[in-house]
Amino acid sequence: MSKLEALKKAQSLSDLACILEEQPKVLSYVLYKIPTNSKYKAFQIPKKSGGTRTIQAPVDRLKRIQKSLASLLQDIHLEIQKKRGVKANCIVSHGFKPKLSIITNARNHRNKTYVFNSDLKDFFPSINFGRVYGFFVKNEDFALDPKVATVIAQLACHGNSLPQGSPCSPIISDLIGHILDMRLSKVATRYRCTYTRYVDDLTFSTNESTFPKAIAYEDKDNQHKWVAGDALLKSVFKSGFKLNDAKTRVQYQSSRQEATGLIVNRKVAVPTEYYHATRAMCHNLFKEGFAFTVKDGVAKPVSDAVLRGRLSYIHHVRSMQNKLENGPSLKLTAPFKLYQQYLNYVSFFGISKPVIIGEGITDTIYLKAALNQLAGKFPSLVEVAGGENVHKLGFFKYGNSSRELMGLSGGTGELKNLLGEYRKRISGFKFGGAHPVIILVDNDDGAKAFFSTLGTITKTKVSGTDAFYYVYANLYAVPIPPTGNSVAAIEGLFDPTLLKTIYDGRQLDLTNKEPDGSKFYSKHIFAKSVVRPNQDKIDFKGFEPLLTAIDQVITDYAARRAARSAP
Repeated sequence: MSKLEALKKAQSLSDLACILEEQPKVLSYVLYKIPTNSKYKAFQIPKKSGGTRTIQAPVDRLKRIQKSLASLLQDIHLEIQKKRGVKANCIVSHGFKPKLSIITNARNHRNKTYVFNSDLKDFFPSINFGRVYGFFVKNEDFALDPKVATVIAQLACHGNSLPQGSPCSPIISDLIGHILDMRLSKVATRYRCTYTRYVDDLTFSTNESTFPKAIAYEDKDNQHKWVAGDALLKSVFKSGFKLNDAKTRVQYQSSRQEATGLIVNRKVAVPTEYYHATRAMCHNLFKEGFAFTVKDGVAKPVSDAVLRGRLSYIHHVRSMQNKLENGPSLKLTAPFKLYQQYLNYVSFFGISKPVIIGEGITDTIYLKAALNQLAGKFPSLVEVAGGENVHKLGFFKYGNSSRELMGLSGGTGELKNLLGEYRKRISGFKFGGAHPVIILVDNDDGAKAFFSTLGTITKTKVSGTDAFYYVYANLYAVPIPPTGNSVAAIEGLFDPTLLKTIYDGRQLDLTNKEPDGSKFYSKHIFAKSVVRPNQDKIDFKGFEPLLTAIDQVITDYAARRAARSAP
């Protein structure tokens, strides 16, 4: 039975709860017992065009159920499109959908003579409880039981409208907005235009010699102002929406053309001034230690989250365009290099506490658990505040950005490369380096190349038996202390009986080479499913020499900095 069929057969709150994999009593409690004014937390965020936008964030219990509802409706939406045979290049709504974005939206309007932009006024607030309920009851694809439609509307709406901040508002607004897309697509086809929508942003473009007046025309009294045409206004009004007259404009091929904030004249690109402003913020960060913009002679701080978001956005747009032009290979243009430089700064130099770089995520899980259990013995590495352990160490985070732009996804080979590249990575930074960066490396056969490179840099023979090695700048290497054997991996610091733990009927594979997943489980599973949930019961005594070495590194680096600053 498909998800749509299951939803159409539902006749009660309990049936819907079952589909959402939620207990009926929990769903009922969230809907009818939590006070209305306690279900959401409202806050303001600034709009690019000025003013503020109210975001209403649901509380965790409601948010979890809304996420399940959103996932269900998204799957059903894809099911309906597949049933209708809708092709990817025929989709006109690009907001909040898998593999679709402002980039795919903008790409439809490249190299056009005219690009017309407008947006829908109060898009989410205009979709009220009645519209949500009515859609799920009357829409021929859904045709739900009225009781189920009521529960969905109650889950989705707050203050008689779809709240911005709810996980299910985007998909429900898209379903309800489909009739608008159908009408505007017909208008676009009739007048030889291309039409797309990204949430509340409408874009029409054409290569006709004149822009169709039925969609928009130039105001006779103000040549710089464009007015929505009758065909556009009627279609929007009949669909239950209104246009925002203040955001109606036409852009010519001879000038810069934009769609959803991206330039579309020849190729999809981020506006130059946006990139330049972001670059200036980064340079301020590298030079002064904090990012800021200057307006009217006054410096305004920019948070790390905002700067990282801007860089990620630029990278995403450029990488998508790069794939179109160069295929899967990554071309390191200036914006990519800027993001790379930023990641190197915040990861290695502009750090507020010592940073540990292990061979992978498992090392981080082990060390955090060990710190929690040995907090009393290592007060310089972890402190207890309000009954919670606060780590005084940071841990390098592996992810897509580190892999694509930093060449770091884990493993001894990449850590060896980092040794040789580190000086170049931190060159040009004027502010930072207050804390050490500590590379942890297994003391096994796989570390021979690492130790060889380390020896070449330090001009000493590195055997891996020292507690730590100073490399240069703020970089150190700490080998895993041997535990009676000539070689040592970090898992060897655990009690041997723990390594014999049977999980889901399988044995631990410390080599990560066993092909039979029915008999063996990986170190990753060991870390996440054995160590992390049972850390209160595990003996971490074997980690004390490693934590002692890390503590010694911090002391050594503080002494080196003090010596350099001494007169």
